[in-house]
Amino acid sequence: MALIGVEKRTIFPVLLFFTLSISLSLPPITALENLEDVLVAEFWTELDPMVGEGSSRPLSQEEAIRRCLEEARLVLSGMIYGYEVRYTPSDRSRQIEELIEIEPRESIPRGDPALRVMNTRMVDNRYYIRVRYNLKEYQIHRRQAWATNTYQSAGGRGNVSLQEGYRGKFRSFEEAIKNALRAYLQARERNKPREISAQVAYQEPPYTRIDAGGYHSKVRIKLKIKELQPYSAY
Repeated sequence: MALIGVEKRTIFPVLLFFTLSISLSLPPITALENLEDVLVAEFWTELDPMVGEGSSRPLSQEEAIRRCLEEARLVLSGMIYGYEVRYTPSDRSRQIEELIEIEPRESIPRGDPALRVMNTRMVDNRYYIRVRYNLKEYQIHRRQAWATNTYQSAGGRGNVSLQEGYRGKFRSFEEAIKNALRAYLQARERNKPREISAQVAYQEPPYTRIDAGGYHSKVRIKLKIKELQPYSAY
């Protein structure tokens, strides 16, 4: 979701962020400036309420900023620290259901002054904020580690119904991670494993669009398989 150009700075959201101690937690980023010591990215949210949110009123500017910052903290944390993933593929013959657990390894703290709103804009009833996150030295090293050959690249897509509300966008990220991991394993493992443990990180911000009643997200991840348990072990 690349959006680059000359933009007018908006002071109000920056002040709002600091004075209200807005909760930062996990949507799709529209732009990323890949500098070594800083991440600059843009996030969006729909101002019209989603189907599953139980509200008919449009979002206020404050709520739109909260949602965008929630996504920013989640995604940037996923790019810096990554996730621990446990995945059980479905197996009908053994009556085993698919299960995915994705846990952050670490997160940018709420209210971190290194995460700042640079500017905002509204286009076609969609609210955008552009954020900047200044990386500390140890975070730079984390990013550099993900870029090494220790971690492999993979890509996947995830679809989640709008009926889940705006957080369905976050779930579509998880679905995309799962499908990226599954595609990676299918290309390399002859036999379906019972369970996989892995470390993954966003290689770049997820891309999301709304279409046909759902959030459709695409991710590129870096991953390392920690443990692969075959059925023969049981």
